[in-house]
Amino acid sequence: MSEINIILIRHGEAAQSWGDHPDPDLSEDGFKQAKLLEEHSELQNLHSYEFVSSPKARAKSTAIPLAKKFNKEIIINDVFSEIPSGNIDANEKKQWLTKTMKEDIGNLSKEVMEWRIKILSQVFGMRKDTIIFSHFMVINALVGELAKHPNLLHFYPDYTSLTKISLENGEPKSFSIEGSKKTIINL
Repeated sequence: MSEINIILIRHGEAAQSWGDHPDPDLSEDGFKQAKLLEEHSELQNLHSYEFVSSPKARAKSTAIPLAKKFNKEIIINDVFSEIPSGNIDANEKKQWLTKTMKEDIGNLSKEVMEWRIKILSQVFGMRKDTIIFSHFMVINALVGELAKHPNLLHFYPDYTSLTKISLENGEPKSFSIEGSKKTIINL
């Protein structure tokens, strides 16, 4: 089996915070950030890639400019949606998320643990080069697993930053994190 390349892109800046709106679209800056992805040097040869997005508006809106550039359909996949917060009241979401991000993986709620396992299973089971437009915690769930980090929160991906994962024979081979520093880690 050949090498499979996965690119995760965090959505652009949202118009409202996660705790204030269940599904905000992008802010004006967020739309500009999404448009700038068309010029990103590592996103110029995506003809063979599948385009996948979280169902959330900010992720889908981030995907649209690149999908149009490469004449690609955006496949919506609920697995790559936000971290599930169950019945947490909007006023308590920020506090709940701060606590959950710092939890040891083994102490996560059943709902969050199942969400994490679905993400890992879906990505490590991919058989085609894929670009995924998603969220801060989805990317953390993946990178944390790859880095064998004990908590759900591993790093702070910036808006529209790229995280690249290479798989070989269904096993993670390497990953790189883009941000103020680009880090490549061979596994």
